Amino acid sequence: METLQKFTKNGNQYVMKRQYGFGLFVVLGMAAFAFAGVLTKNTTMIWIFGILTVVCLISIFINHVVIDMNQKEILIKNALIIPPVRIPFSDFVNFEVVRTTQYFITINVSLNLYYMKNGKELCSGVAQGLTARSMQNLLNEIQEIINTNEHSGKI
Repeated sequence: METLQKFTKNGNQYVMKRQYGFGLFVVLGMAAFAFAGVLTKNTTMIWIFGILTVVCLISIFINHVVIDMNQKEILIKNALIIPPVRIPFSDFVNFEVVRTTQYFITINVSLNLYYMKNGKELCSGVAQGLTARSMQNLLNEIQEIINTNEHSGKI
C-alpha cells in the first residue's frame, strides 16, 4: 500500500485526518454574518450566527472516522449529540459521492456510506468537501485500506 494521505495508521486502526477546508469555510461564513450583525446593530443576527459559528467550530473537532481492522468495522462520528455509528464491513452496501450545485457552481460535495441495519438501508456521511476529486481520492483510499488488509489475510 502506498503512503496514506487522508488517514494515519494507529496499530490496526486507520484514523481519518481532520478535514478543515469545508468546515472552516462554513465557520468563516457564519462569523461574517455575525460580524455583519455587529455592524448593523442587529442583536438577533449576532446571537443566531454567533451561536451557529461556535457550534460549527466545535463540530469540526468532534467529527472523526476510524477504520478498525481488528473489529472489521468503520466508526463514524459526525454529529454533536448523536452517538458514533459502528458499521461492520459485512453490512456495507455502497459508497456514494454526492455533488450539490447551484447555478453551475459546486457548493458542496459529500461522501456517504450506505449500509444495512435491521433490514433497513441507512446512510451515514463520511466527509464533506468542495471538490468531487477530493471525495473520490478519500473513497479510493478507504477502499485501498479495506482491500489491502482483506487480501493480506488480516480480515
